[in-house]
Amino acid sequence: MRSRFIRFRYITSLCALLMLLLAACSGDTKSGPNAKDLISKAQAAMQKVTSYHFTLTAENPGTAGLLAIQSADGDVLVPDKLKANANAFMLGSLVQVKIVSIGEKQYYTDPVTQEWNATNGLLDPRTLTDPQTGLVAILGHIEDPGTPTDDTVNGTACWSIKGKLDAKYLASITGGGVPSGTKVNVTTWIGKNDNLLYQLRINGKAVQGDSDKTVRTFKLSKFGEQLDIQPPV
Repeated sequence: MRSRFIRFRYITSLCALLMLLLAACSGDTKSGPNAKDLISKAQAAMQKVTSYHFTLTAENPGTAGLLAIQSADGDVLVPDKLKANANAFMLGSLVQVKIVSIGEKQYYTDPVTQEWNATNGLLDPRTLTDPQTGLVAILGHIEDPGTPTDDTVNGTACWSIKGKLDAKYLASITGGGVPSGTKVNVTTWIGKNDNLLYQLRINGKAVQGDSDKTVRTFKLSKFGEQLDIQPPV
């Protein structure tokens, strides 16, 4: 009887150990991908994009500058063309304008006369698409990326990753203007099937006049579509 009891305890212990090993292996297979690997793949994928549609929205934004964009809906043709319809703060008032940027030349419509005017300091497609200053660079400068989680953007399956970023790297989207070393919270959404960046959300002071409640969301879609962007008449 003693021998049988010892064998029973031995078999029971062995089974328990086997179950723990199986559970550990199962947990490993279900764990998500590495955040830094996903970000690197997104950088590579975005460098191959030839065009995309975008929407930009800002909640509680600062209103510094001649034309501070609150929301915009438009298209980017890589490397240096952009057109968009925007709601913007102009000299303290919220107005609707059209924007066209081609190379170093930028234009917007006067909200009263609807005539086109030359300007600068708006969304510059060259900085957006430049790997050293644009979306690819923003991804590469994200600090302490968290564990990827499942999410979707307009029905597209994505990995969502949270992290922090020095606000100076957002100048291609925001125009900059905050003190050096200012950090913001960022969340990225990277497509599971194509590694493309589908959404970037920025929480914090990214432009002069912003507050801790300022939230900007930059959403991308329609990658690779044929576009024709011409200077305004």
